[in-house]
Amino acid sequence: MTADSAAPTPNDRVRRRNITLAIAAGIVLIVVLVAGVLVGMQGLGGTNAGGSDGGAGGSGSGAGGSSETARPQPSESAAAAPVITGPNPQSCDQVYSTRMFATLEAGGPLNDETIAEEPASSTPAVAALLADLPGLRCSWGEAGEFAIITEVKQVTAEQSAAALAALRAADFSCYAEAGGTRCVVQDDSEGGSSGQSHFLRENVWLATDWLNWPQAGYTADMVRTLWG
Repeated sequence: MTADSAAPTPNDRVRRRNITLAIAAGIVLIVVLVAGVLVGMQGLGGTNAGGSDGGAGGSGSGAGGSSETARPQPSESAAAAPVITGPNPQSCDQVYSTRMFATLEAGGPLNDETIAEEPASSTPAVAALLADLPGLRCSWGEAGEFAIITEVKQVTAEQSAAALAALRAADFSCYAEAGGTRCVVQDDSEGGSSGQSHFLRENVWLATDWLNWPQAGYTADMVRTLWG
């Protein structure tokens, strides 16, 4: 029998077993490493797909994920708000001089509930324009007796032009005054007197309707107080 065909010794068997175990361990390690790499790639792919780093649908700059396109766009049908370039009083004591305010307060209650729904114009076309405008309301007196109702409205240039057109169409007397336009009308009868005064300047409309209370200098006082 030659050396090549001799039976394996115990040492040979131990060495072969160790080699086999080493190879198996190496294979297991490679499998674990490959699995770890695949899991890591899936995690990164999930972040890009829906996270905040710019993937599709995210808030970054990726396709379909721009923060500009994600925000709701303003409605084109919304009414344009007036750009405030003039006075914007927040309470009635800011509308009049101290002296005029005291005079009005002595003559009748401020914002009495009996005239809370009365418009600042008894002319239907003018009252319709006033109805939806933002602003401040100040009324004095009581219903059916004597009263002054004023609304300080904020208007756009187009709304101001529409108001003047409606006032002229209703035969108001309109003329330039104090840097703006004033339109007035008055009706005197045996049962009493009534009238209206409308002043428009910049983005402000001072609309006043009065009954049996033709307060001298009323509109002029508001103009001086608001514009100085």
